[in-house]
Amino acid sequence: ERVGAILNVSPALTRDDVLQGLQETDADFAEQVRRAIFTFVHLPKRVLGRDIPKIIRLVDQPVLVTALAACDGRDGLQEAAEFVLSNVSQRMAQGLREEMATNGRVKEKEAEAAMASIITAVRQLEAAGEIALIREEE
Repeated sequence: ERVGAILNVSPALTRDDVLQGLQETDADFAEQVRRAIFTFVHLPKRVLGRDIPKIIRLVDQPVLVTALAACDGRDGLQEAAEFVLSNVSQRMAQGLREEMATNGRVKEKEAEAAMASIITAVRQLEAAGEIALIREEE
């Protein structure tokens, strides 16, 4: 759990490198760490769609747009962005899509910071008991 918590706030490259190293040395431990990790890509599997509006209320709109724009064409992240957009009103989703289109290319560091802000909002709501994360099967 602690290693997963550390990797949650680590850059994606670092997280992937650590997980690969763990996989090579101790596959069972690596799998436990993978289950403990919760990042932006896990939103569709771990968050109920009805909770998305609660989450995005805690995130500034420019940060949300940056996170969603950074997902464009990236495996796994694209599904997470679509999950978010499909669980808000059509009008809001259209507005966000328009802002994403004008946002242009997002720097990796800005993208990770924006996605981390969204995950922080999820964790805050979970800690407050306002949402419950879906637990992956053992």
